[in-house]
Amino acid sequence: MIIVRFTSGLGNQMFQYNLYSFLKTRYPDTKVLADTRWFYTDDEHHGFELRRIFENVEGSAFSFEEASVSDIYKVSGQIATPFRGPFARGVKFLLGPVNRKLREAGKCEKAGITYDQLTKKTPFDVFCNLDVSKNHYIFGYFTEEVYYRDRIDRLKKELKFPPLTGENAGIADKMKNENSVSIHVRRGDYLSETYSGQFLLLGQEYYRPAVEKVREHIKDPKFYIFSEDADFVRQEFSWLEDKTVVDINRGNDSFRDMQLMTKCKANIIANSTFSQWASILNENNEHITVYPDKYMTDEDTQMRLLPGWIRV
Repeated sequence: MIIVRFTSGLGNQMFQYNLYSFLKTRYPDTKVLADTRWFYTDDEHHGFELRRIFENVEGSAFSFEEASVSDIYKVSGQIATPFRGPFARGVKFLLGPVNRKLREAGKCEKAGITYDQLTKKTPFDVFCNLDVSKNHYIFGYFTEEVYYRDRIDRLKKELKFPPLTGENAGIADKMKNENSVSIHVRRGDYLSETYSGQFLLLGQEYYRPAVEKVREHIKDPKFYIFSEDADFVRQEFSWLEDKTVVDINRGNDSFRDMQLMTKCKANIIANSTFSQWASILNENNEHITVYPDKYMTDEDTQMRLLPGWIRV
């Protein structure tokens, strides 16, 4: 049995889904399951979103099977929080000492191999050559290009968005008929104490050269700016003509921003998996993507080898 753990916001969930989907394809005779118990106690952004967005979309190949508490224990040697709700955090706290004792007793080791990309990088080749006679509990982010670059066509079939309606549909029609360019500005949690020392807050030193790079490739571009901080970007991008700030999608509809960005002829992405996925799933075969040379404060961005991706 193989279990992939899901955590964090929508973009990270989609990268984790990509690995989950790959493993299901790679090992068709092995049960591959998803552990979503992290969201029982640690909802981030809008919680676990994959099933709500991508399941039951007409024509979609999305497939998802969740692991039970007993499955998780069998594979990881840890007792997962059995239910969600107001008391879930308390239960997780009470289970902490129990799970620590189980780890000390070597249950995890007996359960199989655990791969952790939170503390070290696991080569993609490892996942291509798993010993499926053993159980595997896998957790991490798996954002490197090697994980998805050969799967984009399949991912577009599995991660199909529900149809756009209303104002969003109108914006999408305009994007289709223009040389539309999306600009994503990530602020929000990057301003918090938790992330301020890790992720860069990209400013005009990135976005101005990125816009100029787009102008080298696209004639008469029309810019659509997406951000959780619409007031900030209206002021910050006062220098940019031919722009529209899209600020109609909030809460559970926030994913619609990603969907709209897939309609654009070019994407200027932030140091964010959210807009990175908009580029990966972009519907235009000849689209270009401008991405920052640095996402984190302490390391440069991995070079992208996909056609049309430009590092600035």
